Amino acid sequence: MGTHVQMTMIAVACVVSLLAPCLAQDVLVTVQQGTLRGAVVTSVLGTPYISFKGVPYAQPPVGSLRFQAPQPAASWEGVRDALEQSEMCMQPVSGVYHVGSEDCLYLNVHVPMNASGPLPVLAWIPGGGFTNGASSFNGPDFFIEEGVIVVSLQQRVGALGLLSTGDDVVPGNAGMKDIVMALRWVQQNIAAFGGDPDRVTVGGESAGACSTSHLIISPLADGLFRAAILHSGEAVSSWGVGADPAVRAFRLGEALGFSTNDSRELLEFLLAQDAADLVTHDDQLLSPEEEAQLPLLVWMPVIEPDVEGAFITEWPATALKEGRFSRVPVITGFTSGDGLEPVSRKQYLDDAAALQQLSDSFVAAVSPQLHLPTPQQREEAALKLRDFYFGHENITASDAQALVDMLTDLGFGEPVDSTVRVVANHTDAAPVYYYLFDYRGEELGNTTYGTPHATQSSVVFYLQYLPILADPESTFGRLRSTMTRLWTNFIKYETPSPEGEEIVWEPFDNSNLHYLHITDTFELKQNVYKERMDFWHQNIPL
Repeated sequence: MGTHVQMTMIAVACVVSLLAPCLAQDVLVTVQQGTLRGAVVTSVLGTPYISFKGVPYAQPPVGSLRFQAPQPAASWEGVRDALEQSEMCMQPVSGVYHVGSEDCLYLNVHVPMNASGPLPVLAWIPGGGFTNGASSFNGPDFFIEEGVIVVSLQQRVGALGLLSTGDDVVPGNAGMKDIVMALRWVQQNIAAFGGDPDRVTVGGESAGACSTSHLIISPLADGLFRAAILHSGEAVSSWGVGADPAVRAFRLGEALGFSTNDSRELLEFLLAQDAADLVTHDDQLLSPEEEAQLPLLVWMPVIEPDVEGAFITEWPATALKEGRFSRVPVITGFTSGDGLEPVSRKQYLDDAAALQQLSDSFVAAVSPQLHLPTPQQREEAALKLRDFYFGHENITASDAQALVDMLTDLGFGEPVDSTVRVVANHTDAAPVYYYLFDYRGEELGNTTYGTPHATQSSVVFYLQYLPILADPESTFGRLRSTMTRLWTNFIKYETPSPEGEEIVWEPFDNSNLHYLHITDTFELKQNVYKERMDFWHQNIPL
């Protein structure tokens, strides 16, 4: 066991020498709330590490705490077992079923055994469209090899995490505030695990990346991390903030048989409902007009009224343009086929009728997603967008690549590209390392039209739902090794290319427009998808 970790932990039940770790034995560590019992486990690569699972970072958000900001975790007497994965937060499965529990505000802490500390920390937020996700999704195995503590977070999702009445009754963003509470817990307690609270990097994929982007902007999260990593998601995405959130809240009440226009009456009703009923009616919360739009998330972060404890009170683009964001180094990027996710959700490549509906009602489907101030401007821009990507009247299956490209740019590429350009306009901004993930190996599934959504996570994490092990000398094995090293460099040194690193990854600025193109190789290039991004910046500026 590494010297610093052993000295920090109270290893009462695990008496070991520095050369002989005790597998499957208990390890005790004391945090502010009490003493935790973890265990020595083995990674998929055969490396022992110390794991604490199901660690409470907040009180259970049940009863009167439903929909409210989280409260600090309570203390306990004696030793609390942290040996089993907690239940995920209550969430739907296939729309009508549910899994998980309301009592779900727990995190996991995974600690390398043979690294000298204090150790750098990666706190990771799972994806899931703000409706799903769990701390068990992202295996820490590859970062453990590099001497990084991995803290796996989970937070309330769906209605339980993002419902808002648009006023001070339920301001909203409870799930976002859960993440802030978890990061505060890390700051207060990570030193007990041998971690360095001054070297915490926060990150996430998809909705987790969007959440990370919001953390960079939110005053509540200021000072809780020193760097950030984003996999395919930005706060300025069309799905990054929900408009008119109260509409969803009152529709939920109606779906459950209660109609009112009073926020407090609605809250009292929803507090009396079974939690499962609150997460299994999402299919009733979109209007027919919204259903016809490109994939629209039901629950998203919201702009809150300016009340005490608000997570965000202004549009992210405004905050970024006016410099109201944390000056922390960032790795951010997207995949060449991020648009495959909305294409799959709408079944455009499998359902000819769905594709024809998009073709027939393109402006109505696309224009609400465009960040322009008036309906007329959005409709005019949608027509230009259609002409740019398709160039003819009817969209057919032969346009599959153009469709994936358009949806990649709409939901992911343009928001990332615009964000890095806006941030780079601020001379005091910290460096931003921009990438395009474009690996086309079979390990990631069907890459015919691009690298699937957020699959960069399946390279640097051992994902529960996509477990990939590979020969270290294979193409994918070398990709994993190199990406993990670059990401680890960033976590340790705030740059992926410290002195001695063979891959030179220059930060982005608005004169060189550098990005790292990741395929089978790693190549520094300029001006990602120039023609496509130029179109967006000229016609649909942020």
